Amino acid sequence: MTNSISFKRASLYIAFMALSARLLFLIFFPDLDFPDSRAYLKMGNELFSNKVVTNDIYMPLYPIVTYVTGGGFFLKIFDISLSLVLIVLIYAISLEIFGDKKAALISGSIAALYPHIVFYSVSGLTEIMFTTFLLLAILLLYKKHFVLAFIVLALSILIRPSTDLFNPVLVFLFVFYIHKASIMKSLYYLLLYLFIYSLVMSPWWLYQYNKYGDFVRLNLGDGIVLFSGNNPLNTSGGGVGNGNKGKDDMDLSVFKDIVDPIEKNKQMKNEAYKYIVENPSQFIKMSLVKFERFWRLWPHTNKYQQWYTIIASISSYGIVLALSIFFIFKYFSFYRKKLIPILGLFFYLTLIHMVTIGSIRYRFPLEPFLIIFSGYIIAKLSFIRRFEIN
Repeated sequence: MTNSISFKRASLYIAFMALSARLLFLIFFPDLDFPDSRAYLKMGNELFSNKVVTNDIYMPLYPIVTYVTGGGFFLKIFDISLSLVLIVLIYAISLEIFGDKKAALISGSIAALYPHIVFYSVSGLTEIMFTTFLLLAILLLYKKHFVLAFIVLALSILIRPSTDLFNPVLVFLFVFYIHKASIMKSLYYLLLYLFIYSLVMSPWWLYQYNKYGDFVRLNLGDGIVLFSGNNPLNTSGGGVGNGNKGKDDMDLSVFKDIVDPIEKNKQMKNEAYKYIVENPSQFIKMSLVKFERFWRLWPHTNKYQQWYTIIASISSYGIVLALSIFFIFKYFSFYRKKLIPILGLFFYLTLIHMVTIGSIRYRFPLEPFLIIFSGYIIAKLSFIRRFEIN
C-alpha cells in the first residue's frame, strides 16, 4: 500500500516550516552580536564614505550588503531570504545528482529545520551568503551554465576567499570529468573562468592597489590565520585569539614594529612556515587536533556549551554526518562520477583548516552536502518508500 502527497503541498509545508523556524529564532535571539558582524558594518561604512578601509582581513561583498541593509534587522531578513534560497538549492542539487524527487524533498525538509542553517541565517556572518553562492555555482556547473557559474564563483570569493585556490580545480573537474569535454575544451573553460574571475575581482584589486600601493589579490588575512594556527602558544587548534587575557593562541608583539601591513602579513607567514619546518611532529599532532575541531559534533567555544546547544547539534549535524558516512560506504560508487568534485571540495576545505585553524564555522559550506547525502539514505528506508510524490 502506498500513500501519495503532492509536490506542491510538500513544498509549501517545507517553506512554512523553514520561515517559521527562522522567524522564531529571530524573535528569541534578536541580539546576536559577533565581533565579525561589527567589523563588516564598519568596513561597509568606510567603503561608502570614501575612507580608507582600516580592516585588512575581510573581503568587501558582505560588508557592502551589511551597509546597504543597515547591518541590523534588514540584514537578518536578507540572510533569512538567502537561507530559504539555500533550501531550494539543496533540493535542486539532490535532484540533479540522484534524480529522486523524494530524496530531494527530504533533504529540503532537513534543511528547513537544520539548526546550523537557522542559526547562521540570523547571525550577521558570511556563512549563509557564501554557502548560497557556492551551491548556486555548483548547480550551474552541473547544468552546464558555465558563464553564469563562473561569475557566481568569482563573486563568492568577494564574500570569503576560502575556495579561491580550489575553484579552478572545481571548474576543471566539472567540465572534464563530469561533462566529458576534451582536454583542450576543458582548458578553454578554465581560461574563461580565470578571465571572468579577473574581471569580477578587478575593482577590488584596484581598490587594494590604491590602498597599499601594491597588488593584493585577496586580502591580508592569510598571514594571521596561518600564524595563529602554527605557533608555540596554539594548543587548541583554534584561533584567531580567544580573547582571554594571557591565554590567546598567539603573541603578536613580535610584529608590533612592522608598520607596512603587507610586510607584516609576509612576516607572519614566514614565522608560521618556520615553526612548521622546525616542529614537524607538533605540526602533525596539531593538524589532527584541528581535524577534530573541524568535524566536531558540537561547538568548541565555551559560549555554546549549554546542554540544549549540544543536543541540538548532535541530533542534527551528528545524525546527518553518520548517515553521510553510511552513504559514502554504500552508495558513493553508484554516483562517483557526479560526486568527485564534491568529494574534492570536502578534502580541500578539511586540509586547509588542518593546516591553518579548525572551526565548525569553516565546515558549514560542506553541511548542505551532508544533508543531501542523508536525505538520500532516508528516502531508501522502507517506510518512506510507501510515499509517492505527484
